Amino acid sequence: MKFSLLWITVLICRVSIAQSNQFASGVQWDVKQNELVLKNRVEDNTGQKYWAYLLNLLPPEPLEKYITSLRLFTDGEQEDLGGMSPLNDQNTAWEVDLDTIDFNLNSTDSIYILDFIHTAIHEFGHLVTLNPEQVLVTDDEYQNDSIGYLTSEGYAIDGSYLGEFVKQFWNDGLLENWDKIDKIRVEPIRLNKLYKFYLDNEENFMTDYAAESPEEDIAESWTFFVLCDKPSKNLVKYEKVRFFYQYPKLLEYRNQIRANLNAIPDNYLEKNKWVLDNW
Repeated sequence: MKFSLLWITVLICRVSIAQSNQFASGVQWDVKQNELVLKNRVEDNTGQKYWAYLLNLLPPEPLEKYITSLRLFTDGEQEDLGGMSPLNDQNTAWEVDLDTIDFNLNSTDSIYILDFIHTAIHEFGHLVTLNPEQVLVTDDEYQNDSIGYLTSEGYAIDGSYLGEFVKQFWNDGLLENWDKIDKIRVEPIRLNKLYKFYLDNEENFMTDYAAESPEEDIAESWTFFVLCDKPSKNLVKYEKVRFFYQYPKLLEYRNQIRANLNAIPDNYLEKNKWVLDNW
């Protein structure tokens, strides 16, 4: 039995090393109407597996409308898991980036699997809240308060998910304090200040990462909306989770994702002890 476990460990390590070498510089595929455009490369089989995973987890409509590229890469273990981000200035074409080491589809570790499920749903939240129907593209480098909240993708449209979220949960004082921190260009200092900002406002944020920006805050809150039951207590961070229940389309997406999951573990909140209190 010990030999079998050792053999499995060695095999997994070999697979990880092979993936690290294969995708270190990144491999990209075009996506058209939710179909991966294959290029007769040895990586095509892996690309198909990752794309099928996303299609089997996430609602297909926004993916078909906006995702035009899949890129597999790795920057080593426990670094950047991946993301969804626009490829053009109009936010009409988006790319999915996935780290094949951190997002290892061969893993059987339930906590590990849940981490990349959380990441996939979080990144889908960016697609839902920052697409052209939600954000007005602009050349403005500085926010015009009369228009609304300015993201790197553009202004949150009045009545948009992010626009309403910021109005409700990021009052002028909170937004001003965060903005001062965000302008710090020395990264270690910025991160230290940001973590203190989180600790000073811990009842406002589901996780410390949510305090990174309003965009990350809504994406984290969205993720807990999808993965957890409706919270009953009245702390601001739980109000943020309840925020999404007013939107039928987001409820539809939630139901689709939850139906696609094999199971949502009962101990999900226990894993995230910082949100368990007073749920």
